[in-house]
Amino acid sequence: MISPARLVDFLRDPRMPQYLPYVKLKQLSRRKSAQIDIPHDSTVLVALTFDIEHDLGSWAEKITYDAVEPFLQSLSALAKELGAVFTLFIQGDLVERFGGYLHELKAEHELGLHGYSHELWGREKWFLPHETTSLPVREKLLKQGMKCFADYGLPPPTSFRAPNLVADSHTLRLLEAYGFTVDSSAPSYYGIPPVPTKPLGPDSKLLSIPITSNPFPQFQTRYFIPFAFYEVFTMARLATTDESHFLSYLGEVLGFQVQAGVKPHLVFLAHPWEFKAWADNKRLGYCSSHNYELLKRKLSLLKERYQLKYVSMKELFQFVRPE
Repeated sequence: MISPARLVDFLRDPRMPQYLPYVKLKQLSRRKSAQIDIPHDSTVLVALTFDIEHDLGSWAEKITYDAVEPFLQSLSALAKELGAVFTLFIQGDLVERFGGYLHELKAEHELGLHGYSHELWGREKWFLPHETTSLPVREKLLKQGMKCFADYGLPPPTSFRAPNLVADSHTLRLLEAYGFTVDSSAPSYYGIPPVPTKPLGPDSKLLSIPITSNPFPQFQTRYFIPFAFYEVFTMARLATTDESHFLSYLGEVLGFQVQAGVKPHLVFLAHPWEFKAWADNKRLGYCSSHNYELLKRKLSLLKERYQLKYVSMKELFQFVRPE
């Protein structure tokens, strides 16, 4: 039986049918104000980020780590081929298990924190199996995760991404208190505009930089019921979007950012388990080792159109933070 908290979250989900009139008005309003194209030789900042977590994240029936080690082993070669720097958001309880690989990667790439064991850092969600984590426990887990970094000689993380992009204002204040400057937990699947914000006010040192989402909603029908959805710059979207539409929707994102007075930038998200096939899970049919080549091909398409500059999240902070 669905809990009252999950029912409330379902009713508040802005993608649900009851919000469609508002969503359609928002779509029209945004298209009127941001229908511009940026020159094809424009410089675009690109942050390639990976959430290093146990296999399948919240959808795991049992905890395994089969995809993590081969993924970490492949990263140096992938970065060299792309000429890129990565940001790895690491689940705190995996630092000890994979500390050797992380130690090798720390010189070239940013290591951020991805919660501790894939818990919720905000309110319950109707589509997730987890219950919310109390604030005292969150603080304990944050300290524990940071201690794991210190114990393995890793630089203290300054970028954070909550599992499932679930974080509330209590979590954000906690992050600021512990020295974090970047949070990438904004729920992009709700159509969060792809622009940086200061969620705790203008004097805050914490900047929210969301995973890139197309601010222009799309619509689909399931069981004859219409829903809104937003295209997010993820491995799943790359694997299920043709090249023409891929360039089109990212072009809309970049035009929106320029209209908003923000340096054009993209934040990409993938997980180690998306680079491994899961034959017994139809929902994850797009997952495959071929996704390494797919990622390189899609980025190559972007490179043909724009001047790509790869940055870590802490570097992106320096480029896009409000003056």
